[in-house]
Amino acid sequence: MTKPEPKAGGIGVSFLPDSRQTQVAEGDHLLLAALKAGVGIKSVCGGRGKCGSCLVELEPADAAALSPAGDEEIALLPPAREGKYYRLACMAKVRGALRVAIPPESQALKSPPRKPYTVTRIALAPAVKRVALDVEGAYVEPLRPLATRITAALARAGQGKVELPLAALAEFSHEPDFDSSKDVSATIQNRRVLQLSRGKPRTLYGLALDIGTTSIVVFLCNLERGDIAAVRTASNPQAAYGEDVISRMTHIYSDVAMLATLQKLLVDEINRMVADAAQEAGVALADIADAVVVGNPTMQHILLGINPAPLGRGPYLPVLCDGVEVEAASMGLAMMPRAPVFVLPMPAGYIGGDTVSAVLTRGPEFYRGNNLLVDIGTNGEVVLAKDGVLTATSCATGPVYEGAHIACGVRAAPGAIERVWVEDGRNLRWAAIPPDGERDKRPVGLCGSGVISTVTALAGAGLIGSDGAFAAAGSHPRIRASAKTRQLEALLVPGMGSRTGRDIVFTQQDVRAVQLGKAALRAGIEILLREEGVTQLDHIYLAGTFGNHLEPRDIVAIGLVPPLPVERIESIGNAAGDGARMALFNRRERRRAHKLAHSMRVVELSNRADFQDMFVAATELSDATIDLEGA
Repeated sequence: MTKPEPKAGGIGVSFLPDSRQTQVAEGDHLLLAALKAGVGIKSVCGGRGKCGSCLVELEPADAAALSPAGDEEIALLPPAREGKYYRLACMAKVRGALRVAIPPESQALKSPPRKPYTVTRIALAPAVKRVALDVEGAYVEPLRPLATRITAALARAGQGKVELPLAALAEFSHEPDFDSSKDVSATIQNRRVLQLSRGKPRTLYGLALDIGTTSIVVFLCNLERGDIAAVRTASNPQAAYGEDVISRMTHIYSDVAMLATLQKLLVDEINRMVADAAQEAGVALADIADAVVVGNPTMQHILLGINPAPLGRGPYLPVLCDGVEVEAASMGLAMMPRAPVFVLPMPAGYIGGDTVSAVLTRGPEFYRGNNLLVDIGTNGEVVLAKDGVLTATSCATGPVYEGAHIACGVRAAPGAIERVWVEDGRNLRWAAIPPDGERDKRPVGLCGSGVISTVTALAGAGLIGSDGAFAAAGSHPRIRASAKTRQLEALLVPGMGSRTGRDIVFTQQDVRAVQLGKAALRAGIEILLREEGVTQLDHIYLAGTFGNHLEPRDIVAIGLVPPLPVERIESIGNAAGDGARMALFNRRERRRAHKLAHSMRVVELSNRADFQDMFVAATELSDATIDLEGA
């Protein structure tokens, strides 16, 4: 393949393996070029040259087309091999036309994340409806203007108190023969006409959107049957500006114009997903008449065009807590222009509509006894229900459970190792997510569930102590000192057996990262239990993509959650998405979400004097109970 030819006004950059091309200005970083080309590259640190995750490969002939690597970048680069050179996309500036390859471990958007959901039935009471109108002809005596005749038709259809806005009438006037149509369909919400169209009513559809820091899920739903017409999942394209919310807030804090940039990235990706889902289901975008959105507070703020800066500084409060409803057109969403978009309430700065939505899915059993709902991700949300009283907190677990900040960490996609075990007390074994139609079944790295499984397996075999320290080098054939850092590490897959050609290892630093994330979550849980005087839980419900792929015995063994029989730990899938669909199918669930949000007492861990002691105690990798009195 030849290099892209420079065009007027830009320098050509081509990205492999997808052969995508774009034009950038001289001096632009490769990471920006990738974003413009629609190429997903991991950027854990948000493009600040700190993590080394945005690694790219290039031929020697292309090296001169980039700015020279500085000492900080060189320290993060692997050695050149087989005529291939490596650079960091966030630090390499474009000087001339070139082509670069994105290795599998650096690809962020190649494969959409796995997002399980639960098929549930709920009583239908959607917020929108369509009504057939029989509009009298223009020559029927007495002669009356079209607006009056439509209003009369609404009254005859039992919608006498429904308002007919000028905007809906003006839009209808663009249709051919609009003033002579006898059969007219009116889309109505809250006694207000959203849309008029010629002909008999068509089926109404709605959207349930689950917007996370890492991924986005779009459910296109049939509002008349109460089922899912199509589902789309994708990685959040804002990851180019950092894989955690703090990185993205920092960009906005530095330049408030970045708010519009991040919002547009989000809306454009949602629109692409909606269009794709609608095409699959044979649905016209104009027939999508309602939407419910859930997400963490930062994502909800950005989607609404609200600066999330207050979330990143004390006292960590959202700009607004209540659920809001806005018109789709005001957000640029590709659906019926005046369709309502309901964004669930967020009880606190780090407890968002996604947590409220997850709680919404729980039945009466959740409110009997002592039950815990845990959503483990870049941020860990915990909700304790003690005899019906809800208390919640949020823990800064970090992106380690998404595979970030791990030496060989990757997203949960084909080729990612998701399970590790020790066979016969000595042999390390692994299982990876099966490839989608790819012949190459070699692994790429470790995803979040593989990270937890690795720690559990190594600790269970005595290769890692309860303090997180590796056994001595040579104590096992796979325990060695890194040639680069001299730190101890476990060799999981030799380079000849990996797709990248490099060893897949689990390092001492990886263990420490897991301990920090694990300690933050467990300390948050223990403080909630202490607050409410709970010494024994009845059930633990694991929500979210990561929670759905965890082995209960693994998380109990390393103390990620309090000790509990594994049969009482249940994965409930993408509960946030499930709750969003409930609120889409039945408008009363939106009112219930408001009540849940207002009744939920939130414990802010940053204000707790006992958090640090609890955190330190929780770093131990064991299934022991943490002494609430002694901590």
